[in-house]
Amino acid sequence: MVRTKLFQELTDEQIRHIFSWRNNESIRNWMKNSDVIPWEEHIQFISDLKESTTQKHFLVLLGNQEIGVVNLKRIDSFSAEGGLYKNPDIKFSVGNQLIQVLEEKALELGFRRIQLEVLAQNIRALHVYENNGYRMYNHKNDFFYMEKCVRNTPMVVAELSANHGHDINIAKKTIHAMAESGADAVKIQTYTADTITIDCANEYFRIEQGTLWDGQTLYDLYTKASTPWEWYDELRESAEKLGLLFFSTPFDFSAVDFLEKKKTPVYKIASFEITDVPLIEYTAAKGKPMIISTGIAKVEDVEAAVEACRRVGNNDITLLQCTSKYPAPAELANLRMIPNLSETFSVKSGLSDHTIGSVVPITATALGATIIEKHFILDRKIGGPDAEFSMEPSEFKEMVANIRTAAKSLGKIDYSLSEDKVKSRKFARSLFVVKNIKAGEMITKENIRSIRPSNGMHPKFLPEIVGRHAVRDLTKGEPLAWSMIE
Repeated sequence: MVRTKLFQELTDEQIRHIFSWRNNESIRNWMKNSDVIPWEEHIQFISDLKESTTQKHFLVLLGNQEIGVVNLKRIDSFSAEGGLYKNPDIKFSVGNQLIQVLEEKALELGFRRIQLEVLAQNIRALHVYENNGYRMYNHKNDFFYMEKCVRNTPMVVAELSANHGHDINIAKKTIHAMAESGADAVKIQTYTADTITIDCANEYFRIEQGTLWDGQTLYDLYTKASTPWEWYDELRESAEKLGLLFFSTPFDFSAVDFLEKKKTPVYKIASFEITDVPLIEYTAAKGKPMIISTGIAKVEDVEAAVEACRRVGNNDITLLQCTSKYPAPAELANLRMIPNLSETFSVKSGLSDHTIGSVVPITATALGATIIEKHFILDRKIGGPDAEFSMEPSEFKEMVANIRTAAKSLGKIDYSLSEDKVKSRKFARSLFVVKNIKAGEMITKENIRSIRPSNGMHPKFLPEIVGRHAVRDLTKGEPLAWSMIE
């Protein structure tokens, strides 16, 4: 049985013993490192471990045997840098167990992604990580950088958008309701009418396309829908106090610069900006995870967006299937695009949803979506540009619960028998005596049958035993065995 002990729970002497593993000669040779770490450094390291608020170390035990240490260092509210260290005295493979513990602890601490730094020459470790679903996203000098989303369900993002009516108190109440409804993250949009368009009322800037916003100019719409930039700090504080990831969609270079100063942990590119390759490249160069909606994109647009990210060394990309219609009919959702986007572009994929209800997000979960984004509003009676296709708290909460259930139901590919399956197999069919049979009497399909439960011989042997004879008297209700026939 695998157990863990947090380092804060250990004595200094126990921790000193664990870190003396570093002086093991076989480990030094394996890592091609001849340096011996002095005891003074051990002691300082122990002191740092005890006081650290950004990282956690766990001793991993298999039974009573110390098999290694795993550690998690906070990057942001979404991600942690992980690591594991095997006890060199263990002569059997424990990599899978250590990784399992690493991921379980990450989930317990609220992290959704683990990033790792692995020596390029450490081929064994690279294979273990790859076999456990980690993928390389960067390579610098002698190191490979790997990552894995460790969520067992999609990240559900609640989009605030314009659903605040330019009242910061409504915005804060909405964020609180998002948390109560089960959201994992809050997304806002960072633009002004002047950064996204110009104040012009000619035919090019007037909306007349059968949308919710027909009759307005783009400038007027974006004036109503924008979120004041000066709200950012207060909204982020509200979200993070509730354990929510808080990030934004920038719509121009000035928004990216603003968000960088705010240390925004993730960037989202909206559907209508997917053709703005310079904006995507500039944003991706900041090194943060990139989420890109594909609502209006041709395949070459998606290719250009992904290439823009990779050109600046950013491989942390999630493409969202999106229908740029508000609201969007379910028949246009094209959810088969979710696995296709992932396979075609070697990225993660998810859904930005504008349909009414939760059927489409739940189906997207079953197709492997790693992110579900949905507009959220306290009450549609508030009104506003996005009210009609936004979810109220009770609807959102039900959707999240159903997404979680759908994700759990996917399970894994596993032909082995669980304890419950083993118990249930008792009621499988097998061969039983169904009529009394005298010694020497012939076995027939009338006196031997395949019935429940499973205590007798496998039903596949029935053709083989028909026509043989009983070696003794057999009683109705006896499970048949080879020893009973000749």
